[in-house]
Amino acid sequence: MDTAPTCYKFIDITSDKKLRQGFITSANFPDNYDNSLNCEYVIHADPLHRIVFYFDQFNLEPSTGCTADKLVIEDLFSRRSETYCGIVPQFSWMSDSNEARIHFLTDDSQTYEGFVIGYEIKDRPPASEFNLHMTDSTETFTSPNFPEAYPKNSKVQYYIQVQPDKYILITFHEFWLESGDIVTTPWSSSRSQSPQPTLSCPDKIVVKDIYYSNFLLDTYCGHQQEFTWISRSNAVIVTFTSDANEEFRGFTVSYRSLQRTPPADWELIFRNVAGNYENTYSRWIDPRAYGFFPPDIKSTLYRELYKSDLMLDWTELGIKRIKINLYKDGVNVRQLRFYAEESKSNTDWFKCENLIYSPYTDLRECDLTGDDRRVFHLPFEIEDGHAADSNCSFGKMWFDLEDVSALTGFCYYETTSAGRPYFAYSTRDTAGDTSSGEGIGFADIFAIFIQRDCHDYVDLDTTATATVKSRLVRGLYIKNEVCDITVQLKPDERILMQFTHFVLQQGDCNQDYVEIEDVLSGAVDKICGTQDQMTWTSSGNSLLVRFRTDSAVAFTGFIATVSKEIRDIEDCSAVNYDDEGTLVNVVKPIPTTGFFLEDCTNVIHVHPSQKIVITFSKFDYQFDDCPQFRIDDRTDDAEGIVVYGSLYPFSWTSQSNELIISYCALTPYRNYLVYNATYTSISTIQAAAVISFKDAEIPGVFSWPQTTATNTDSFLIIRLHPNDLRRVILTISDFVLSDQSCSSFMKIIDTTTKRESMYCATEFQPFTWTSDANEVLLHFKHNSNEQHQVNADYRSYHRTRFDYYSFFTLEHFDESGSFTSPDYPTKYPNNRNYEEYLIHAPPSYIIVITFSKFSLEDETVTTTEIKCEHDFVELYDIQTDPVVFCGTKSPFAWVSTGNEVLVKFLSDSHTVKTGFFAKYHFQPRLSDQSCEGLFTADVGNFMSPGYPYQYDNNVVCQYRFQAAPGKKIHFKFLHLDIEDHVDCANDFITLIDVTSGKEKAFCGFKQNAPITWESDSNLVFGKFSSNDHYKFSGFLATYEVKNVDKSSACVQNFDGISGHVSSPWFPSSYPNDITCVYTITVAEGFLINLSFDFFDIEEKNTDTNACDYDYLSITNPVNSQENQIICGKKDDLQIGISNNVVVLTFHSDFIKVGPGFYITYTQTDQTGIQPITTGCDEQLTSLTGEFTTPNHPLNYPLNMDCVYTITVEKIYKIVLNFDPFNVEFQDTCKYDFVQVVDEAGGTDKKYCGRYSDPLIIHSTNNKLIIKFHSDNMTPSTGFRARYESWLLPTSAPIITGCPHIELTQKSGIISTPNFPRNYDLNLDCSIRIALPENYVCVIRFETFDLEDDEKCSYDYVKLLSLPGGEEQTICGNRNSFDWTSTTNICQVDFHSDEYITKGGFKATYEGVQIQNIIPTSSECVQTLMSQSGSFSSPNYPKYYDLNKECITTIFVPYGNVIEIKFTGFEVEYEENCSYDFVQITELPSQVKSPKYCGAFDEFKYTSKSNKVKVALSSDEYVSAKGYSASYKTISHY
Repeated sequence: MDTAPTCYKFIDITSDKKLRQGFITSANFPDNYDNSLNCEYVIHADPLHRIVFYFDQFNLEPSTGCTADKLVIEDLFSRRSETYCGIVPQFSWMSDSNEARIHFLTDDSQTYEGFVIGYEIKDRPPASEFNLHMTDSTETFTSPNFPEAYPKNSKVQYYIQVQPDKYILITFHEFWLESGDIVTTPWSSSRSQSPQPTLSCPDKIVVKDIYYSNFLLDTYCGHQQEFTWISRSNAVIVTFTSDANEEFRGFTVSYRSLQRTPPADWELIFRNVAGNYENTYSRWIDPRAYGFFPPDIKSTLYRELYKSDLMLDWTELGIKRIKINLYKDGVNVRQLRFYAEESKSNTDWFKCENLIYSPYTDLRECDLTGDDRRVFHLPFEIEDGHAADSNCSFGKMWFDLEDVSALTGFCYYETTSAGRPYFAYSTRDTAGDTSSGEGIGFADIFAIFIQRDCHDYVDLDTTATATVKSRLVRGLYIKNEVCDITVQLKPDERILMQFTHFVLQQGDCNQDYVEIEDVLSGAVDKICGTQDQMTWTSSGNSLLVRFRTDSAVAFTGFIATVSKEIRDIEDCSAVNYDDEGTLVNVVKPIPTTGFFLEDCTNVIHVHPSQKIVITFSKFDYQFDDCPQFRIDDRTDDAEGIVVYGSLYPFSWTSQSNELIISYCALTPYRNYLVYNATYTSISTIQAAAVISFKDAEIPGVFSWPQTTATNTDSFLIIRLHPNDLRRVILTISDFVLSDQSCSSFMKIIDTTTKRESMYCATEFQPFTWTSDANEVLLHFKHNSNEQHQVNADYRSYHRTRFDYYSFFTLEHFDESGSFTSPDYPTKYPNNRNYEEYLIHAPPSYIIVITFSKFSLEDETVTTTEIKCEHDFVELYDIQTDPVVFCGTKSPFAWVSTGNEVLVKFLSDSHTVKTGFFAKYHFQPRLSDQSCEGLFTADVGNFMSPGYPYQYDNNVVCQYRFQAAPGKKIHFKFLHLDIEDHVDCANDFITLIDVTSGKEKAFCGFKQNAPITWESDSNLVFGKFSSNDHYKFSGFLATYEVKNVDKSSACVQNFDGISGHVSSPWFPSSYPNDITCVYTITVAEGFLINLSFDFFDIEEKNTDTNACDYDYLSITNPVNSQENQIICGKKDDLQIGISNNVVVLTFHSDFIKVGPGFYITYTQTDQTGIQPITTGCDEQLTSLTGEFTTPNHPLNYPLNMDCVYTITVEKIYKIVLNFDPFNVEFQDTCKYDFVQVVDEAGGTDKKYCGRYSDPLIIHSTNNKLIIKFHSDNMTPSTGFRARYESWLLPTSAPIITGCPHIELTQKSGIISTPNFPRNYDLNLDCSIRIALPENYVCVIRFETFDLEDDEKCSYDYVKLLSLPGGEEQTICGNRNSFDWTSTTNICQVDFHSDEYITKGGFKATYEGVQIQNIIPTSSECVQTLMSQSGSFSSPNYPKYYDLNKECITTIFVPYGNVIEIKFTGFEVEYEENCSYDFVQITELPSQVKSPKYCGAFDEFKYTSKSNKVKVALSSDEYVSAKGYSASYKTISHY
């Protein structure tokens, strides 16, 4: 100490038992302390004890670092000390030894109320190496010897003390102590008031809040799951004791400190002045408020009685402490302070809840509490002015609230004027003498203050439920409220909190809000606004609820019921707090002995403003012993459902924010239970919205929910029980809403598939919306400025399995989509029941379906009817009855009446066929239904609007004519009087055959001979349109349905620059006994290329080896050498015709039929198809070269045998690249073929057919022999071959890299161990190649055969560019390929697992300088195979040539894609790029990019495959610079 204390007190609490507790107060308390104080208090106990200090009131001058007024408390043995200042809540401090000192220092500035500190002695724990004293904000501790068993006969104390403004949250993670028998004793918590069955606890933990030890003390033993314990103050003692019997594993514990709220200010609620006419007690119980808050409470200048309006809601205020002050001459002469809670025990001052903190210990057992909200009980009764309560009769402070009448008794201090209050008190250490008046003083002012505290602690030890709620004043919660509610149950219990009322300020939850924290998981929800059916289930035994309000507006607050449930201990149970997640069954292996049923419960909790949608993608639950799988809603008025069996995917939406999934599982046979569910929260459902549920099992109606609220969300859930296996169909008959901004809307959502549609504009015709699964959510958003009307009905309809179901729509309505039967074009499977295709269009569209291929099992024909009893397709128009088709049909079409079609396909166990191929598109329907129609009769008539009178201007009418498949429609115009135009561009009537595309427009005036028109198929669309010019009488027409003539489409002429030729009814089987002639004519001077996209007709006659049955004859009128006849099945066949005319003749006989053919013909520039003249036998010796089949790219001659021998220097090997390659295909290549002979490698292999990717072959040494053979029929375009010479690393050893090796040579050979034999299991090999800068690695894999897997997770090769470059993982069986690194260091990692082995790989590597591998290529026709490179149009940057088609083909290794970057681009511009253009084609899919023309600074194109074709096409007029581009390889893995 720097200076001697100015005040000093030594308190010895060793001898007199009565003095083992007491108080220390600051000078002048409860008035402000003085300046410049230096006071010291030393408290001394005997060595067996330590001292606990209870800081009940603490209010010193606040300062940073406590540099002004402060209190220092210190243990005089350990020298541990703490310094406090400012305002802090009640807290405790415990010494380490038997002696402590309090040092109180003040400066010369401000003064405050000071402090009240209680003290008492406590037994010191026995010495133990395991005792801990912890003061950090977070820490962990364990039982002695953990994780080994704790010792016997132990007693260990763990003292936790954090800062005064904090409290402590303790988590017991592992807990396993000895437990005894269950006995009927008070429950181990001191909070219980009645006997409870509990454990005898031979080994135990006792947790005690030091400040609230009479209230918060709990004992635990046995085996407990993870649980928590929460203190109310800043200090806790955890005491562990064990007996002499069994030892167990013990416990692990962690704690953390949480912020406490500061104490509330004292509020004056009642004040009276002595001598007033106001009767104190009668005014106290009067249910009214009086007067105004006096400006100076202590002064008698303001004499009126004051009673706060808070008194009107006495029981709602949450009063925790009360003080009564008596003032005389402006000085506080007496103060009584106490808790407003009932005492739990009156036997010991320090175990009493309502601690009366006053320096006058003889008043400590007085109880001032009461139940009546208007009656304030005194510490003793007033009877004739005497204190009658014996416990308080010797109190130093007492008072008379209201004088009695002189007629009822005589007291010295009483006034002679009855009814005027005087306030008497004792002026000495003992009670004043009421008979003589000795020791009695009189105060001027009597005042009552309260300190409100809305904090609450709920334990449910003695009750099943409790209610927590916001405090209200005149029906509204209190502003600037800071409330913390702790709910803490036993370790094996969890908490269910159900809010029956919740109305707070709406907003972003930063003003007024309730925050709920699940202590065990840390999950937190912050809630505000108005909520309905709100629940919270804890995962553990504790919850923290925080209620905060600001100073703005107040509402009616909240009321919640708290109850307890038994916590689930099964590993299949959980409480889930995420907004979305997955639930799956926990699968265990099949046991060898025994089983048991296990109850599993999953609670799903989302934010209270949200609802839950749980979606089961898989569900198979078939336990006979435990048949119930339940989905229950936490709300009381929602019935749960029981689901059972093998179900289709389904969803279920909660009515509250919590769902419970409960079932029992046969453990450990859980693999018989299969379910997989995901859940999400629907954040759009707000509590203020109108929410309703409907069951679609019974058809019903609904309309837009009626509400008067502005900008209100309303929700309607229409659903079916999942076991019904049905879907929901909505039919909206009226939808009126004119909101272009979509601020008002109706949204429909399938909660299972998440498919949704939004509608915000009036629909003029009824429409439907069909769900995919069992539940639909409708979201109505109402902007009060918009008028709306919705009238609709709902019903159910059966549905199929999800793997048999497909949904189709179109994003762009000018496009089309397609669907097929299963496994098309191969035969569909048996017993397909049902395959469903739902096609959905916008409300203002109908759906047109065209079946271009239809071959199902035939109809059942009886004498009375034709029925589809076996395999069939059903078209359900949703709004009308379904129609059914079966058998084999020529191409036909069908049109819906509404916006949805459900197509069903069924097959039985008998005959199967190829099925069907169908396309669909959307057709707008008119808002004026009077001007459109669907005609389905075999004969009829139709006319223009108003006929025979003039039609109106600006009219559009639609006519749809629907006949049966195999029919066509004949039209006859009896009268035609429409505005004339050479192209019928003004007014017109147009007829379109939907299937074939045949179209004709009619206009003008026709008076005499009728005009006729006939469709090719069964569906025709008619459109009548008039403009705003003239009016005429219109038209009158008839129609008639007729049978289709098989040969009607068999004689055709084609004269475009490109087109398609197909067999009749393709892709359906062609008819028997038909001969078709197709003549193709292109411009003179050009040639024709025929590309057979599909060819499958009857095979040749095996006796004659000729096409004697069904065949296609190809005739060149000017070159008979090109004539040929083909039949059978051909793959990727191309035939070139050296003339501008070719005749195709197709013939079928009476017996077999097949799918037919589909040919694409193109007009070809004659100069571009000139054959490359190469000799038939060639000796090639240069390092690079090129050769082709004779006449390439035209067809090679028949009966040819050519030999090409390539021989280069011995230090090289040969890499041969065929691109393109198109030779007649046969399984064993016995007709036409290319034979590659590698004598050194001992390989001799034939190739035929068509290769979409380049065919690349590596020789073993410097020589290859290539033989070409053609037979006497079916020539094709042959091949073009290029070859390169690569250095042979003949002297380099083969390196395997096991386990690891680094190479610096610029070339070498690498392989898997044992190559060419199978590699070993469980290998990890690595080869790193380090090359000089400006070099890259080019690795050429000649052989590659590893175990295959989609993700390459078993055996694989990983290729890396180091450091930080690209990497690529490869597995499976590959043709030879190259890989080029992007840096000068590359690495080849090889891994094999413990199962399958294969032949492995062999590769050569070479270091190549970077500048040598990226040449810019500008040839007109070129193929680029490097990993990266650059290319340009010919002559760039000079102008490209006219009338050219230049093609650059880029090929990179399999598993990669190509990024092309055009750095310069200037091509003749035209709006549709019809003159000059660049177009990129994906190979082999033939998918084309848009055409590019004009000028661009820079743009990129990324391919979808590893091969593309970049084509520049120019016409005969304007030229430009062309383009410059670069490309690089991007890994697709």
